[in-house]
Amino acid sequence: MCIRDRQRSTQEIETETDALFLKYIDEERERMVKEDPSFRRIPKFYSKANANESVLNFKLRQEARTRFLHHKTTEILDKEDLEKLWFLLKEHVSAPKDGKERVNYDAFLTVASKLPPKCRQFFTASTFIKFDRDDYGRIDIVAFFHSVVRKVNLFQTRIQISLYDSIGNGYLREKDLENYIFELIPTFAQLQNLEDNFYPFYVITAVRKFFFFLDPKRTGKIYIKDMITSPILAELYELRQERVSPEELKANWFSSQSAMRVYEKYLKLDIDHNGLLRKAELSRYSWGLTEVFIDRIYEEYQTFEGEMDYKTFLDFVLAMENKKTPQSLQYFWRVLDVYGKGAIDTFIINMFFRQVVMKLEMKDKPGYNVEDVKDEIFDMAKPANGMAITFQDLLNCGVGDIIVSMLIDARAFYEYDQRESGNVIEDDYE
Repeated sequence: MCIRDRQRSTQEIETETDALFLKYIDEERERMVKEDPSFRRIPKFYSKANANESVLNFKLRQEARTRFLHHKTTEILDKEDLEKLWFLLKEHVSAPKDGKERVNYDAFLTVASKLPPKCRQFFTASTFIKFDRDDYGRIDIVAFFHSVVRKVNLFQTRIQISLYDSIGNGYLREKDLENYIFELIPTFAQLQNLEDNFYPFYVITAVRKFFFFLDPKRTGKIYIKDMITSPILAELYELRQERVSPEELKANWFSSQSAMRVYEKYLKLDIDHNGLLRKAELSRYSWGLTEVFIDRIYEEYQTFEGEMDYKTFLDFVLAMENKKTPQSLQYFWRVLDVYGKGAIDTFIINMFFRQVVMKLEMKDKPGYNVEDVKDEIFDMAKPANGMAITFQDLLNCGVGDIIVSMLIDARAFYEYDQRESGNVIEDDYE
């Protein structure tokens, strides 16, 4: 049997495999129809996940899926395919000769006929009509080629990430994503100088951003379809480039410079060097953060015997540095919604802002009235019912980040209040 298989071509073996697969599918369908005749009219469209799947079945399913993904990689256009595609597009530029590199539909089909079968998926009529056409019915070949390259890259990335989906349900768990990023590090030009002993901390730092923004409900999983269409993945992949400006690296969460900045901040805050942060230590993150805000952070988010670990700290930093995003506003909403009623009223605003006033008075900045600020916050939020502010109000008003800053950070509030004069308060902890 083995000798015969080695003598047959790969195509013959695949053809036989496909035939056997279809045979088994038909046999299974007939078995189901015998059990319930309704399956002949309405095919089965849902199968409950098998919680007691044997190790052998799991390994078999995993191996089949891995082989399938590797087989799909053969459908990806390589560099040679793309170069040939571009050459043929240039060669079949359509009349009139007006200096514009455009092709009409006939030339479009001619190019497709001269390419390998795997390229023809990009040369459908529906694809052609998606592009702007001139008076001669021609589309721009540069725009079309760039579209093909983007789709190829997206398909390649999808397959690459799917290989780390250990369960095969279309999502990555935290450990899956850690493995994916860990193996990406050596391939990225901008991470070549990352020290080996920092790898684990870098991976944790990178993974937290994905989960903070793509798993706001904290389900512990990120769907691959959400991941590949997210700007977060694009930000990570910027590090593949050989040349990136220092300003861009500084702004990129995934750069080694940024990861080291956050990690060093954590070490600096950890005064007792036990690897965790007490409330008093976290309060040193910024002078303006109020005591009630820090208390609420520790009440709402995971701690270990009342102390914060590095992962929870990363969520905190991501929220503080991205206050305009819905995910960050959701993070702060849990803190502000003290009674879990889905709304904050004047009592809660007073509770938070009184400590902002106290902080400012410690810096010889008196004269702030809680009632005046409360009215201003309500004017900014424009709550639907007028009596309390909901999370949706915070999102809809467009200045939710400012409202949050006014309630949790004395320094941020003062700078907002003095935005026209430009007065600032120096941070004692910087």
